[in-house]
Amino acid sequence: MSALNFRIVQHNPPKCEGQTTEERLKEIISHQETEMARLRKAAMQDPVTGGASLRCLAMSYDWLEDDDPVSLLLINLNGFRKINDALGRDRGDAVLTAVHADLERCLRWDDVAAREGCDRFIALLPMAIEQDGQAVGERVRESIQKMVFQSAQGRFKVTARVVCVTREGRESLNDLVSRADRIARSRAGREPNTVVAG
Repeated sequence: MSALNFRIVQHNPPKCEGQTTEERLKEIISHQETEMARLRKAAMQDPVTGGASLRCLAMSYDWLEDDDPVSLLLINLNGFRKINDALGRDRGDAVLTAVHADLERCLRWDDVAAREGCDRFIALLPMAIEQDGQAVGERVRESIQKMVFQSAQGRFKVTARVVCVTREGRESLNDLVSRADRIARSRAGREPNTVVAG
């Protein structure tokens, strides 16, 4: 038994009084399986938005063949920290959840979107050449821009800067994200009215 499984069993062991050894073992195994399923789900799910985690996105990337075309969108929300500071973290989390849901509606069925950080999302677009990625990125940017949120202080909107990069050669996922990040940093502060390609 691994140390992780041992800790899970010890953390909240099932009550086994009056059971045979076989019944106790079945109960413990069932409890372990339930706990492992819960941990697997937690590893694959973003705790704020309920959407895919970065681990899930990385697994999707690993399934691609080396010569498969793939594009990646890096989506940064503009001014999100001001929303968080002015309206509170709960309202900020609700905005992130709504944006993630909107992002998923804009993507194709086999694309994967994950929240990378506070106000930043990554979308992986398998089998998407650069023009496809830019088209999806523009759809995402426009859709986020149309969203309207309500708070006690009134209605407000968010905008997003979207960078689209397409894999070159055998770039790793980290390489793709780093390249998109460099482009995003070079464009920081500019009006988010187009999808930047790189």
